[in-house]
Amino acid sequence: MNLKNRKTKSDAIRLISPAGAYIHIPFCRARCGYCDFITFTGKENKIDQYVEDLCVEIRLYAGAAISTIFFGGGTPSVLEPRHLRKIFQSIHRHFKVSPHAEITLEANPESVSLEKALAWKDVGLNRLSIGLQVFDNALLKKIDRLHTVEEFLAAYHAFRQAGFDNLSVDLIYGFEGQSLQSWLETLKATAALNPEHLSLYALKIEEHTPFAAQGVRVNDDLEADMYESARAYLRDQGYEHYEISNFSRPGKACRHNLIYWRQENYLGLGVGAVGCVDGLRWENHKNLHDYHKDIQSERMPRVSTERLDDKTRSLERLMLGLRLREGLFWPETNAEWLSHRSSLTAQGLLEEIAPGRWRIPEKIMALTNQVLLPFVA
Repeated sequence: MNLKNRKTKSDAIRLISPAGAYIHIPFCRARCGYCDFITFTGKENKIDQYVEDLCVEIRLYAGAAISTIFFGGGTPSVLEPRHLRKIFQSIHRHFKVSPHAEITLEANPESVSLEKALAWKDVGLNRLSIGLQVFDNALLKKIDRLHTVEEFLAAYHAFRQAGFDNLSVDLIYGFEGQSLQSWLETLKATAALNPEHLSLYALKIEEHTPFAAQGVRVNDDLEADMYESARAYLRDQGYEHYEISNFSRPGKACRHNLIYWRQENYLGLGVGAVGCVDGLRWENHKNLHDYHKDIQSERMPRVSTERLDDKTRSLERLMLGLRLREGLFWPETNAEWLSHRSSLTAQGLLEEIAPGRWRIPEKIMALTNQVLLPFVA
């Protein structure tokens, strides 16, 4: 299939093998204190037009073979069932979607109902990722989340009642006022529900976020303790730690995110979305106006494109692949990198688990950034 940016011929790419498709839904009812994603609040009146624009962008990639679809945000669950039906009509009209495709939607508990869950199941969603963050109402309020623990539980049980058998729960650790004990209580309460997947993220204070403006600080030592305690607890509960921040029941790893970590092809659709196919990476406009303007002219709504050189591809393959417990195939020829690899192996910071396949030993996964440092410098 030929994908052509009508602005510049250099942006034409060819997508033959199946790829993932990320679809960004940028609308939120409120912005969380830690969020630095591309989101808009108070613009619910723009959703109808945005859905129309998404359907046009999908058509611009007509013929793409798709193995996974991921609706991220923002808050994709603010969409009404009619919005999702329209998007899926366009997807199935223009994409060749695998019959076994993993199709995920991120959901916030306060925007969930049993009626919505049943409609989502009906349109073809088969995996949901629920943003809980913490199992503590006081802390949820402090970090600007709109839901309560009770609303999360209601949403979770609605998803089960609707027939979803692949649920993921997002948790964040490292908030001010969050102790190691309260973090363990969040883990235990969440794991007791037996979700198929858990994503655990260390709090980071990004520039231009409300938390940064408030001067919020992170206790790195406490975060490290929280991470190690979570790994030990979830391992005891039968979860596989397949990626630095992700745990799953056997066979339930997120297939869409594995596409990123294995440096495979993916389309990025919607405002601010990033795509990468065969070394051509692009980013869409980050505001609704410019995105809509290009879509109206039936142009790829890209603000930038970049042809990755071999060095960049190799570095990114290393940085992404070493996040995985499966490691990566690493037939190194660069003399400097070979020297770094030998040195790290001698220090017990890398291990060869099969001929040519390397990974970071499990006991030092928390040190991944330090292991990668010599290759970045």
